[in-house]
Amino acid sequence: MTDEQNINRYFSGIIYRILSGLFGVFLTAVGIYVVFFGVAEPLIRVGLGLLITALGAETIWSAIRSRQSWLARLGPFI
Repeated sequence: MTDEQNINRYFSGIIYRILSGLFGVFLTAVGIYVVFFGVAEPLIRVGLGLLITALGAETIWSAIRSRQSWLARLGPFI
């Protein structure tokens, strides 16, 4: 892939990685909160909470590994 060869990637900058990691921590905390304290039906609450938590954890992992996260890839579609 050309991802590993391109050294001028915007998501490999230190400020982008820090902000992305902080946003991932925020999403993970929100996801855990939704699972335990949400007011929707249990199946919806747990499903959405786990989805938000997974996106947050993946964003943290992407920031650590200096890769583009799923949220950054989905951003242009939203």
